[in-house]
Amino acid sequence: MNAHQTLLEKIASLQSQQFKIREQGDVLLDCWIAQSKPSGTARTDNSHWQLRSRKPQFGGRKSKYLKPSEVGQFEEAIARGKELKRLEREIGALRQKVERVEQLYG
Repeated sequence: MNAHQTLLEKIASLQSQQFKIREQGDVLLDCWIAQSKPSGTARTDNSHWQLRSRKPQFGGRKSKYLKPSEVGQFEEAIARGKELKRLEREIGALRQKVERVEQLYG
């Protein structure tokens, strides 16, 4: 039962870390930032920043143009999303271990 208790404590600490990350600000999951250059008949070589996603998140769209001044804050939100996703996977694995321990000693 000692292993069971330590697993539950680890889950609780990871959940508190998740809460702290969510308090820091916006969180973006499954997103990345890319630069795109205009194509076709465009006459400029200026590149534009885009926030991209696998799922439609930005008003039903999968991409959103960003101002250069916004790139930093969106990079931080993406980093928070990656950290949350990692913590969720870790919590899921620990919950499976808890279930196995409960089945063995249950």
